[in-house]
Amino acid sequence: MSVPSNEHFLIRNRNMRNELLNQTDKYLLYDYPITEEQKEEVIIYRQSLRNFINDNKDKYLKDGINFIEFPKAPDFIKVDIPKY
Repeated sequence: MSVPSNEHFLIRNRNMRNELLNQTDKYLLYDYPITEEQKEEVIIYRQSLRNFINDNKDKYLKDGINFIEFPKAPDFIKVDIPKY
């Protein structure tokens, strides 16, 4: 199955987004040592990651932009932007 023109950019960035979500899973564990306010920041950050791909879908597919800056994580979260 061939991938339409710029869809590979979308797929690659979706995979990167999924990796960032995986890296932040631990912050939502019941016994992870963060405050309720920090937990709320994590929830908001993760939602912004989920929205990110759909919000930028046209930039990937129509404009052919291969990378767009991901939402910034709260300062207390350590995430590494994956390389694909």
